[in-house]
Amino acid sequence: MYKKYDIVFANFNPKKWHTQAWIRPCIIIQNNIFNTNAPTLIVVPLTTNLKIPFPSEFIIKASIENWLKEDSRYLGSQIITIDKIYILEKIWSLEKNYYEEIKKAIFIALDCNDDF
Repeated sequence: MYKKYDIVFANFNPKKWHTQAWIRPCIIIQNNIFNTNAPTLIVVPLTTNLKIPFPSEFIIKASIENWLKEDSRYLGSQIITIDKIYILEKIWSLEKNYYEEIKKAIFIALDCNDDF
C-alpha cells in the first residue's frame, strides 16, 4: 500500500510540453484513505536540478533514511495526479522533518492563504 509522504519511482513519459518526463522519484501527497481506495495518486515530482527554487520548492537532502541517491528539488508547482500503473517501485518514506515544508509548498502553490 502507498502512504502519504512515500517516495516512489514513477514513469512520467511521454513528456507533454512543460511537465516533467522520464522515470523519476516523486512524493505522494494524497491522504491515505484515497491512497488505499483510489486507482490514482496525487504526487509531486522531484528533480536533481538544484537551481534556486521557486517559493513552492525546496531541497531534500539524500540520506540513508529516504534512500534518495542525490539531493533533489521538490517541484511544488507541479502537483499531478497519476494512475497507479505508472508507479514502478516504492523507494522509501520521506523524513518527518520535511512534512511542514511540503505543507507550506502546497499552500503557496495553490494559494490556500486566500478564501476560495
